[in-house]
Amino acid sequence: MSSRAPNINRSRIHEDMVQRLAMQKLPETDRTLFPTIRELLCFAALLGYSEKRRIPLDKNAGIEDVSYQQFERGDAEDLIFLIALSETKDPEVLKDGEESRCAEIFEEYANGGLQIIGEALRRGGGEYPDRDILEMLKERAYLGTEEDEPDVSGITF
Repeated sequence: MSSRAPNINRSRIHEDMVQRLAMQKLPETDRTLFPTIRELLCFAALLGYSEKRRIPLDKNAGIEDVSYQQFERGDAEDLIFLIALSETKDPEVLKDGEESRCAEIFEEYANGGLQIIGEALRRGGGEYPDRDILEMLKERAYLGTEEDEPDVSGITF
């Protein structure tokens, strides 16, 4: 991406949940569920994309942003491009000058994913967000259930 890369925005509608998942320690632990807001937004964007839930940000509700530099670390920047390319099916979206378009697509899928996560937390009570999210992922068949686990008891090395 060029030096004109935009910051990645998120809706303030979800800000309490974002702070809880990326900043507050899980009950009875010394860790957060997501190490950074960037990781949470990447997870949410993938979830939103998988569920076809692309929701524009409501600018009237306010936005928060994450510096694009945070996404240049690791593979997060590639994920922005991958989601935009997969959504548009147009390689032109990867050209210089299209950075804002890629960011907007990513933001809208992240917004949809945050909505899905919020629904899961409300349904599960929210006291243990890690359990609520795992349960949601199992319900939606992203993760296998214990019954899906193969019997490996007879395997020896």
